[in-house]
Amino acid sequence: MACDVSAGFDPVLLDLADHEDYGLVLAALHNYAGELDHDADNEDAAERFEGRPTPSEEGERMRGLASRLRAIIDDIERQLDANSAARRSAGT
Repeated sequence: MACDVSAGFDPVLLDLADHEDYGLVLAALHNYAGELDHDADNEDAAERFEGRPTPSEEGERMRGLASRLRAIIDDIERQLDANSAARRSAGT
């Protein structure tokens, strides 16, 4: 059965209680965002070399994806902070 990625997915809960799991997930997201930014810069450089206007459509798409990754990171951080605050106020 084929999966229609364009339809999105249901939310998932990641268990990031282990600091190493947390570090791995965040590092992977940060690294991938950085790679996308780097690839976008390379795409723009190639477009300039060919005499085409920059930023390129592909470069902008890559930067948009990097921005989405950073928003996911921010959302993870926000949720973890909220969970920690709730545990503190509950005294656990």
